[in-house]
Amino acid sequence: MRKWVSMIVLGICLLFPNFAAAQGQITIRRLDISLWPEYDRADMLVIYHALVNAPSFPVQMDFRIPATATLHTIAIGETLETVTDQGLEYTTRSEGDWFVLTANVAGPAIQLEYYDPQLIKEGSTRTFSYEWTGDYAVEDMTVIFQVPFNATQFTSTLPLQDDGVHLDKMQYYFSKVGAVPAGESFSFQLSYEKNTNALSASRLEVQPVAPVDENTPGRVSLNNTLPYFIGGLGVVMILGGFIYYWQAGRFPSKRPRRRSHSRDESETGDTEHYCPQCGTRAKAGDRFCRTCGARLRHQEG
Repeated sequence: MRKWVSMIVLGICLLFPNFAAAQGQITIRRLDISLWPEYDRADMLVIYHALVNAPSFPVQMDFRIPATATLHTIAIGETLETVTDQGLEYTTRSEGDWFVLTANVAGPAIQLEYYDPQLIKEGSTRTFSYEWTGDYAVEDMTVIFQVPFNATQFTSTLPLQDDGVHLDKMQYYFSKVGAVPAGESFSFQLSYEKNTNALSASRLEVQPVAPVDENTPGRVSLNNTLPYFIGGLGVVMILGGFIYYWQAGRFPSKRPRRRSHSRDESETGDTEHYCPQCGTRAKAGDRFCRTCGARLRHQEG
């Protein structure tokens, strides 16, 4: 019986020598496992960021997640900042308690996310157990924990190091695991207290825009420009006044002077008339004497 098994294995290796060699030479030089409990679902969000060593790309790789988990995304790229799920080909199959995803990996950077419903809630106490059963050797593994909003007494069977509050205002811890040989399982537990079912994503606040002040890049301060503006306006007014008076001196006014004629002049220019009755001097246009009322002679005839 052993002879037949050995012959079958030898035959597979002879038929697929490149595949067998590639699988043996693939290693994960860096693996970050992020656990975000109750982030945008009531489950545990598990995120893998991996950098792979392989003889060449593309290459086929297997990834195991719990059979009860829900795959969210898998993305491949040259760097972790440029991974994409566009055009990615993969197949899936079930193996007992595990769900195996086989992907055609075209680059060394991999991001895989899934939701694990095995976050146990008993009153205000939350507990979770994680297990890694990788098919590849890991040279450097780090586990990163995000603490949910309003959670207290966050503990783990791994030694935790404080990573502080990040820009998303969430508290983080991490634990350096180091090397994990191929085929060797690795597991740990975590627990915390939380009195509400509110998700962390719903509590994230929009970052306020920085207030605009005198030091804001690109902003022009009125306090700095107002003196220059007033000074420039004064110079323009002085130049305008100088030009006006200079032009007025060069071109004197040539408007004709109107000659005024007084009524006395017009009256003295006419023939004087006197009343024939009382001798009072009449004014131009009078038909009767202004004193005695007698009819003036120049109107007669």
